[in-house]
Amino acid sequence: MDYYFTTITLLGLRDQNLPPFKDARMRRYKSIQKMVDLLDTASKLAPKIPSQAFFLDPNDPEWDDDMVYPTIQYNKFIWQGLAFGANLFIYAYNYNTFTFNRRLRTLRYFFPVVHVLLFQYVYWDYKTQLLKVNLFDEYVQLRARELVEQNEYLLEHEDFKRFIWWFEDFKETLAKVHRQANNHEASDFKDSELVLQDFIKRYTNPALNYPLLHKERSSFL
Repeated sequence: MDYYFTTITLLGLRDQNLPPFKDARMRRYKSIQKMVDLLDTASKLAPKIPSQAFFLDPNDPEWDDDMVYPTIQYNKFIWQGLAFGANLFIYAYNYNTFTFNRRLRTLRYFFPVVHVLLFQYVYWDYKTQLLKVNLFDEYVQLRARELVEQNEYLLEHEDFKRFIWWFEDFKETLAKVHRQANNHEASDFKDSELVLQDFIKRYTNPALNYPLLHKERSSFL
């Protein structure tokens, strides 16, 4: 699955179907194997860049403070709203009883006052939780801007410039990769193979015992 989209593109499945015969399909599958290996090797040649430019330092003591992201308890407010509406429905359904029965005068007088206070309590609780969420979001955005400004100098680092140069060169090289024939052979990518080999030679030293040193590779790709 790591090379799924690469394989789809090299097989030409974006604008055509595979051959209907099994032998031709198998030969077409094998025809892209060398190109996949070359693309895999080329992608491993990315220069190493400062990891702080893309990742936060996990050892920063700032992360020792476990901050719980505030949330709005919607389930709680839904049940409170249903209970509030049910009480209003019961009062409206028995309006005549509460209004004209002298024994229920106290309930008639206190019912609106109690429900107004309950509504204000629920609304205040909701506004408080919403304010906490908004303040936390604002804090996160401000802190993110501060981190970007603190690490902005890394964009001027020589390693980062080398990585940008390599990345743009890699994009231009990939733009030249194409299937120039439909013979279901490795020679269908004859020109593209030469282009990738030339790209690999530009960023490797064949004189070394290990031309592809893991410590010199970028952890970004």
